Amino acid sequence: MVLVCKTGGAGDDERWKSELRRLMPDLEIRDWPDTGDPADVEFVLLFASAPGLFDGMTGLRAVLSAGAGVDGFVGDLPEGVPAARLVDPWMQTAMAAWVVHAVLHFSRNMPAYAAQQARGVWRERFEEHFEPRRVGILGCGEIGRRTGRALADLGFRVAGWTRTPRDLGELENLHGAAGLNALLDASEFLVCLLPLTPETDGLLDAGRLARLPEGAFFVNASRGRIVVQKDLLAALDSGRLGGAWLDVADPEPLPPGDPLWRHPGVWITPHVAGVTNPVTGAALVAENIRRARAGEPLTDPVDRNRGY
Repeated sequence: MVLVCKTGGAGDDERWKSELRRLMPDLEIRDWPDTGDPADVEFVLLFASAPGLFDGMTGLRAVLSAGAGVDGFVGDLPEGVPAARLVDPWMQTAMAAWVVHAVLHFSRNMPAYAAQQARGVWRERFEEHFEPRRVGILGCGEIGRRTGRALADLGFRVAGWTRTPRDLGELENLHGAAGLNALLDASEFLVCLLPLTPETDGLLDAGRLARLPEGAFFVNASRGRIVVQKDLLAALDSGRLGGAWLDVADPEPLPPGDPLWRHPGVWITPHVAGVTNPVTGAALVAENIRRARAGEPLTDPVDRNRGY
């Protein structure tokens, strides 16, 4: 049983391999590009594809993602080979905590208090908002729903947007083009957790950002390309947006000279909101290896047509 490992960008390779070997002692792990005879390979664990990665893998049973997103390889999947996303509760909790931190940072006036601290000023700022503040979440898969529940528990009024109608439990669901406009119109805090697909690439452009209430805040923990970065910067420069907390950028790493680094209304983290944890992720990968060898459906399968 042979697995090719190419997890760069989604957890430490050595930790992935040690955890998988512990769980599956009979698993032979080969590092890309030293894959040996590609006809021997039954599984590929990866974060992003590479030219010729799947060439000659005639015995491939499944492709397994080492991260939450699959945009790095979904376009290169061999025909007829199933693929699975990594849906890890540990990662869901980590990303929800990151988003909650970002929303609370803005909602509790932390930028203003930081500026006061730098000047040695002790002054209470009046809390103007006595009604529940409104958060819109773009993308309500497992991570989006977990995040929405956490924010609702803290007293925020949360709505989630999806392409098609979905039951989001206690969270309001808006869907389709009309639902997207309605969500943008109402969101004092806009949280982006969408997968990157041809439909979401550049989704948040100047026109859509302009629909947000004056002074709204933007939080992005999905992919940098979903927002048109120059349009985001223009909205921040004009004061149309009150601030942004970004875990992702376009490109990554964000170049040192990019104006987002120095913008007073922007906080940046280097794609760490939901870092892959090989300890918890390996158990999920091992289960899908077992399923594929037994002829059972994979958990959390990738839908090629949707792109995630």
